[in-house]
Amino acid sequence: MKGGGVQISQAASIALHGMGILALQGRRISVRELSEMISVSEPHAAKVFQRLTRAGLVNSLRGPSGGVELAVPASKITLYEVYEAIEGKPSSDYCLINKQHCPFGSCIFGGMLTRINEEFIKYLSSRTLADLVRSDLFDETKGITTSNKN
Repeated sequence: MKGGGVQISQAASIALHGMGILALQGRRISVRELSEMISVSEPHAAKVFQRLTRAGLVNSLRGPSGGVELAVPASKITLYEVYEAIEGKPSSDYCLINKQHCPFGSCIFGGMLTRINEEFIKYLSSRTLADLVRSDLFDETKGITTSNKN
């Protein structure tokens, strides 16, 4: 049995990690290189970065010297904006078992899931890509090094 807890999709994880790398590197990076850095398939990473481009968070350039880069400084992009570009706005009436109508009349978890969801949004909204880069979350010993921090 797998462990539980708050989970985000693989696409949101790719987006958050990829955007963190772009912020750390401070340069245009090919989707192929990004996908190798975060150990995901290039087609999946490309789809994620298409969404981030449509959301205006990254600029994309085609061709041999192409790739993706942050559209605005890392200090202006919250982790929530990245998450929302992939997942959409979270629902405040989220049901753990995906039921539209609770068979118990009201949620057996009370307001706990709503509070967890609100805390998650609050956390992501209060942190920028620049904060992420300044934290110890990126392990530079794994080959992801600073080129020019934003």
